[in-house]
Amino acid sequence: MKNYGKTIYIVVFLLILLVPSLGLLIWGPSDAENDDALEMPSIVSEEGEFNLNFMSDLGSFFESRFALRSEMVTGYSLITGKIFSTSSQSSVITGTNGWLFYTDTLGDFQRTNILTGRQLNNCVTNLRLINEYCNENGITFLFALASNKNTLYSENMPYYYSAGVGEGNRELLFKALSGTDINCIDLYDVFSQIDGVYYFERDSHWNNMGAAIAADALLDSCGAEGASYENLQYEIVKTHEGDLEQMVYPGAVRAEEDYEFAFTTDFTYDQEVESNFDYRISTSAEGEGSLLMYRDSFGSSLLPFMARNFESALFSRSSSCQISDVLSRNPDVLIIEKAERFISQLCTNPARLPSPLRTLPEDATEITPDDLESAEAGDFITVTGTLPSGSFTDTSIIYICCGDLVFEAYPVSDINTGSESFTALLEKNSVSTDNIKVFIA
Repeated sequence: MKNYGKTIYIVVFLLILLVPSLGLLIWGPSDAENDDALEMPSIVSEEGEFNLNFMSDLGSFFESRFALRSEMVTGYSLITGKIFSTSSQSSVITGTNGWLFYTDTLGDFQRTNILTGRQLNNCVTNLRLINEYCNENGITFLFALASNKNTLYSENMPYYYSAGVGEGNRELLFKALSGTDINCIDLYDVFSQIDGVYYFERDSHWNNMGAAIAADALLDSCGAEGASYENLQYEIVKTHEGDLEQMVYPGAVRAEEDYEFAFTTDFTYDQEVESNFDYRISTSAEGEGSLLMYRDSFGSSLLPFMARNFESALFSRSSSCQISDVLSRNPDVLIIEKAERFISQLCTNPARLPSPLRTLPEDATEITPDDLESAEAGDFITVTGTLPSGSFTDTSIIYICCGDLVFEAYPVSDINTGSESFTALLEKNSVSTDNIKVFIA
């Protein structure tokens, strides 16, 4: 009897192991979980030759599409999440009370990713240069920061992740911005002063009421006319499927409650869109003025609230402001919205706007970048280069000299290597690049 028991145990165990592979013959491959899902590789290439990478391609295909993958991933995640209170996915943190958090926000939460003095200064400098360009061209500028979920609702983080001590990048950035005339808004201040929870428990973003509250704050800050969405009628619907839950429990996603507003005005998309996460979306409405808004995934839910208040709007997911957008849209309002975890993009991905004219300071020192380059881009010339080590301080300003004209360059930081560089966009018909000189002051 004992031998039968052992045999049955071994047979069942082997059958379980064979389910992912044999299941392909019965149920076929699992559904694709993303747009980059692999197709079954062919032994023969398109040129009629033997595919030397067949086994490697087959392994990749099996890993992403084996039978019942979604169900097995979900089952494993339920065991680790419900029993051991940990996440099976490295990109997701399992919190308390059923909450899920995005792992990429952990550096901000624990204060382990603090920007250097130079990098922080570059963030402020790049915003200052954008603000200056907007002021000179009659554009209202606004920078808005959306808080990470665990910044606002830290009580739902697991106990084994202790919150960092001291000021994080958010606090340091707004402290530095407080001494400037840059129009900016820290949405943490908005949400921390109102009662209620306005982020999803199992998604990394705010819900529709959170988006409405943020939109009110943005419209007020840029002086745009708009309805107070908090006072609009709404009904609560259980329809939202969280992005984090889809990562961890793809086969057992539970809908969360969200707010559905009854709008009195509407807008139209100028082109066909798949969702508000599309890279570029332009809209039209019966509002006033034009809007150019650079936004990340938080800004996608802001789109319906913002679009209704402008005659025309362009919403871009570019990580930096582009002169091509400004020239083609001629906006009355330019908004840059970033999530807290993307603060570093302010110094790693500066705007592509024309560099302003300056007078070279008397104490400026000429430097010789090893990789100084200039390249034509339409009606502009882009000048780039890397600063020699030790040639700059935290507050150094970079100047590009072309003949008698001097321009301030946008500083660029490399977070991974710590190197510093610059970029300057110059009007091609106004400068000569025969003898470019670079100075630091």
